[in-house]
Amino acid sequence: MSQSSRVRGVLRLPILIGSGVWLALALACFTSHARLGIIEVLFLLGPWIVVPLGADLLHSAGTSKNSAVQDWALIAAAALTTVSFFLDNRTAAAWFASAWLLVCAAFAGDGLRRFWVAGTKSFAQFCFAAGEGYLLVAGMWLVASRAGVQLLAFHEPIVLLTAVHFHFAGFASAVLAGLADEAFAGFRGRRFLRAALLLVVLGPGLLGLAFLLGPKVKLAGALLIALGQLGLAGGMVRIGMVARNSIGRWLLFVAGASVSAGMILAAVWAVGEYPLQAFVNIRQMAELHGVLNAVGFGVCGLVGWRVLNSG
Repeated sequence: MSQSSRVRGVLRLPILIGSGVWLALALACFTSHARLGIIEVLFLLGPWIVVPLGADLLHSAGTSKNSAVQDWALIAAAALTTVSFFLDNRTAAAWFASAWLLVCAAFAGDGLRRFWVAGTKSFAQFCFAAGEGYLLVAGMWLVASRAGVQLLAFHEPIVLLTAVHFHFAGFASAVLAGLADEAFAGFRGRRFLRAALLLVVLGPGLLGLAFLLGPKVKLAGALLIALGQLGLAGGMVRIGMVARNSIGRWLLFVAGASVSAGMILAAVWAVGEYPLQAFVNIRQMAELHGVLNAVGFGVCGLVGWRVLNSG
């Protein structure tokens, strides 16, 4: 199979539809009448592109022949969630966004099944199960955001950013961690890579708890997750170096470079925020770290793996 054929195989109709819708939303946010900001656009990258890509990879590496969520349900839930960002009525917006919460709950149920069947026997399946579980957390914070509810005394944009965090640092990172562990079989240093991958998988949950425990714990959590992500980036680059497909190889390189840059920025932000004098504000973090992590790491990494696995 040619490289172009592999790429076309990756871009199935639901993902092409999602890509088109998301690009239109991203372009619209630059207009004078935009209703969406950078944080909202980055969030919607999850339902329209990242979760469908991850779902394909999970299905191909799964313990069941059935997908956790059908394509039509993903598209319908993503569409309803998008509409929720254009509604002024908070109650209606929350009900529309609840469609995505149901999808997230279905993935979490599949993750529980996955962990029960193989999670204790396979480190990769444990990663996949954790990633699916994080989607439930993401969905809950999304609904809270659309409802205008302050969860645990946090207000916007932190509530929506938490939903973003658990889609990308939670779900996408855990899926990529599991794939990296499987692909690293036979490579030297797999034990060290697994230590980094464990930080990747546990990091989002630990960082979320750290926000409740004070600035010192939050700083330690942010630095640990950054260290784990840098290890994952190194593993992806190493795998890309031996990949036969040049498109998949370069996508892994871009993903590794993006998450490295994003995590260095996150570490700088965490160190600067500890004395309550952050070097960059939360909006700048969304524009820089968010774009690097969501588009450069999440999308490029998942597409890269889909291209490699298609051959």
